[in-house]
Amino acid sequence: MNAAALGVQRRAGGALAAFDALLARPVSMRALQLLRVLAGPAVLLHLQPFLSASLDGRIYSDSFYEPYAAWYPELPEAVYIGLLWVAAVAAVAMTIGVFSRVATATAFGIVAYNLFLSTTHFHNNRAYLVIVLGLLAVAPLGRETGPGWPLWLLRFECSAVYFASAFSKLVDPDWFGGTVTWQRVVHAKADLDAWILPDWAVSLLTDRSFHTGAAKLIVLTELFIAIGLWWPRTRYAAVWVAVIFHLTIEASASVQVFSYLAVCVLVVWAVPSTRDRVLRLDAASARHRRLGAAVRALDWLARFRVEQGAPGSALEVVDRDGSKMRGGSAVAFALSRLPLTAWFALPTLLLPAVRRVR
Repeated sequence: MNAAALGVQRRAGGALAAFDALLARPVSMRALQLLRVLAGPAVLLHLQPFLSASLDGRIYSDSFYEPYAAWYPELPEAVYIGLLWVAAVAAVAMTIGVFSRVATATAFGIVAYNLFLSTTHFHNNRAYLVIVLGLLAVAPLGRETGPGWPLWLLRFECSAVYFASAFSKLVDPDWFGGTVTWQRVVHAKADLDAWILPDWAVSLLTDRSFHTGAAKLIVLTELFIAIGLWWPRTRYAAVWVAVIFHLTIEASASVQVFSYLAVCVLVVWAVPSTRDRVLRLDAASARHRRLGAAVRALDWLARFRVEQGAPGSALEVVDRDGSKMRGGSAVAFALSRLPLTAWFALPTLLLPAVRRVR
């Protein structure tokens, strides 16, 4: 083997070793544990139409359905309905933390089985739910830390969903040209008229030329989310835009559990480390105590250590790089790093008054 080929082989081996080390690197499991709690309601929302039909004595085989394969097992009606209710119980157990690993595996198995019973069951949001449940079922969530590969794989899947959606729209002239969105709005004009919207807004939304630009904005938004999530400088902006994007989708289209699940999955983009920021407060200040209590209650990813500062001192946050923020800037920053308040607090970090006191 010549020197050039040997060099290429060594570089390839080094890259493979680095990739293997990344997959095995211990990281905090907090984000995946939180996602498991949030995934329980997604399973219930997914099962709701199947359970409602079963209460009326109907299952998938009572109407048109097309099996994926002739050999795929189909259970007796009573057993099938029983499985659906077992999955619902497992979803609740996932959220409240009772036998959570067994419950997650059970929910994954039943939801996946139901998905592949018929081609008519398939929807992209259901496939996404099965992927998320499968990763949660195999991840070592009973420990504080574990190998990072489930987290990295779920990040890749999250980004791929946005990129695939954007790319499919980009190469579809009807989508990219605005025809698809315009036709959807026109077909739903009766619903628009029923909303409390001014006439000018209805007129704008049903105007064909409006959708020529709006469709391109949708594609660019999905591309920004898909790419922006990977870079620390744009990650928070991408998360904020993603929440707006999904709220807009939910208001304009029926996407079943997709919007809820997609917003929940965004928690995996939090840096997988714990207690690497410090919140210092004056225990004698009622305002400081209230913020400290809120942080302790809402810091589900364990991002802060709450410490007592010197009496009479200003509220202070020390970031993981050692930089310090005080006063209003510290409050805004702390709230921007908590899952429940992040979307509301992130824009405040751009305010000049907050930036000046950092």
